[in-house]
Amino acid sequence: SFFEMCTAISKHGGRHLFGRTLDLERSYGERVVIVPRNFRFEFLYEKRSVNSFAIMGCAHVADGIPLFYDGVNEHGLCAAGLNFPGCAVYRNYAAGMHNIASFELIPCVLSSCRDLASATELLRTANIVRDNFSEALPATPLHWLIADKSGSAVVEPTADGVKIYGNPFGVLTNSPHFPYHSLNLSNYMQSGSFAPRNNICPGISLDLYSRGLGGAGLPGDFSSSSRFVRAVFAKNHTVCEKGSEVTEFFHIMDAVSQPRGCVRTDNGEPVSTVYTSCADTEAGVYYFTTYGNRRIRAVRFNSVPLDSSTLISYPMSFEEDTEYLN
Repeated sequence: SFFEMCTAISKHGGRHLFGRTLDLERSYGERVVIVPRNFRFEFLYEKRSVNSFAIMGCAHVADGIPLFYDGVNEHGLCAAGLNFPGCAVYRNYAAGMHNIASFELIPCVLSSCRDLASATELLRTANIVRDNFSEALPATPLHWLIADKSGSAVVEPTADGVKIYGNPFGVLTNSPHFPYHSLNLSNYMQSGSFAPRNNICPGISLDLYSRGLGGAGLPGDFSSSSRFVRAVFAKNHTVCEKGSEVTEFFHIMDAVSQPRGCVRTDNGEPVSTVYTSCADTEAGVYYFTTYGNRRIRAVRFNSVPLDSSTLISYPMSFEEDTEYLN
């Protein structure tokens, strides 16, 4: 189990874009993976002969099984798992429920649900079980952002069962629970992109000595609550011109990206943003960058045979890619 610090965003507009950062102390061999429709998932309790819908996203592949960090299916439904330490409560098997292990939730939902409505309907009767993938890969405490072009929702396994929250912000980070992050935004209602009004001493002239004072007080640290606030701010104030939506999405994610070493683990290992993703859900394209390679690369649904049964994967290069002009 590893302690990841991540941010996920679902952005609605002319195009529905969905992506996330993965912030860790090292890479775990992530790959961009396409799961075709006839790939056979061997779920622990949910019995399904073959996959129904094709899935594309970033995963660690173990024993031929993709363990997804985030993904999108061919109908535009998306999901991302983010660390939820100290809050996630997994349970034993329960008869009459959809028993899903944490590492199975993304492929289970994306392989069988066309949209957010059907995903939330499935998860209302879900029981997130405590099973590990293997001894070497124990269950990580997670909660999930699930979205399509109609909106987004947060799924949290808690002591009171699985909670599903409508998410009007389209943002998720890590612990604590989603209702805390929603309430915390109230502390920043005054933040904006325009110059602020003088409310502290009305009638007295104060100098606007710099641009950007409308965002004064936005938290600049890398905690989950601060990243949530900055992601909401950047998402709601970034201007996206037609045709530049993907580029702007990556700029929005830059507001929560982590330079290596600004955060360290308990044993001193430096954390960085291992990769950043952006799925264009309607075009069926998965864009990504890595910490060492800032070039935007992409994988497409329509470039592979989706009716096959063979897993398709692509390495995520971390080598610098510099264009020399002289």
